[in-house]
Amino acid sequence: MPSSLDLETALQVCLRLSTLEDDEITFNFRNTGNVEPFGLLIVSSEISRLKKRLPEAKLACSNFDHMHYAGHMGFFKAFGLDHGKHPGEAYGSQNYVPLTILNSATLRDEAIKEGVEVGERIEAESKRLASILCNGNEGDLFDTLSYSIRELMRNVIEHSMAKSFGFCAQYWPTKNRVEVAILDRGIGLRQSLSSNPHIDTSTDKNAINYALMPAVSGKAFKGSRVKQKGHWANSGFGLYMTSRICRNGGNFFITSGDTGLLITDKAEGKQYFENSFTGTAIRMVVKTKELKNLNNSLEKYRRDGYEIQRQYQEIVNIDPSSASLMLSEDFDVSIWTKLITKLKLAK
Repeated sequence: MPSSLDLETALQVCLRLSTLEDDEITFNFRNTGNVEPFGLLIVSSEISRLKKRLPEAKLACSNFDHMHYAGHMGFFKAFGLDHGKHPGEAYGSQNYVPLTILNSATLRDEAIKEGVEVGERIEAESKRLASILCNGNEGDLFDTLSYSIRELMRNVIEHSMAKSFGFCAQYWPTKNRVEVAILDRGIGLRQSLSSNPHIDTSTDKNAINYALMPAVSGKAFKGSRVKQKGHWANSGFGLYMTSRICRNGGNFFITSGDTGLLITDKAEGKQYFENSFTGTAIRMVVKTKELKNLNNSLEKYRRDGYEIQRQYQEIVNIDPSSASLMLSEDFDVSIWTKLITKLKLAK
């Protein structure tokens, strides 16, 4: 195992696990030190998946006693090693939420018992998780996290068809950094968006680029029978809004199928990663020093999104390369206007 379980090394581990066919496998954690929420979540899930794929293989772990943080967060017991705490067992305080498994059906059942829409139950859960991370329930950080967690959870419940999903998060006040990770083993973005006839979902890379565009959905699109109504109606804005929040000094990563995409505020903007992942996994990193009033930021992002949507809503097909270029320009409305005008002329 690598010295660190951060984003890139965790993805490398996932790729390696997808190719293993050995009868005996030992995970040696001797050199592993730094671990992050996304790494804990995706690697533990991939080891569990490996055990199901190779049920006859003998799997073991060695040299892990020094990994107190990972054990406390539920990493080892998440894939069956009797070490540390179970997922969700740690109380969750001091700015962290341990690796936790949430049940989609339970959230729906709780909403029914409370006589509310499932979206309201998701919002209550997102506020609970955000308050743990912030050690409070007010302020720009709480508002940003509760909103973002809600949108990520909604995306799982509404689109993934997953029975359960994993969540893990950490806030480092001295680093002015928050990391939130969420993972599901559902149908993945490509299949979820495949019912939309106006987009090309022939590859996972295409699907990821479309998923981050405003108002692009596998349920609500021009000609669909879905009627948008009510506060919790699906709009296709969740991933778009969340990724824009993260680009303000932080970054946003999403992976589904054979592709991962990292979006940052740096000059390069986007970076693709090879992966092999069934379902969808997301990591968002927020730089707390860069946070501004959430309502003002969201209003700007919504205006941009609705303007972009207004311009492309009459186009039957948006090609994958245009969708990809739109993302790389940080949703600059002037860039989108030029591209959409070009598409209309081509039509």
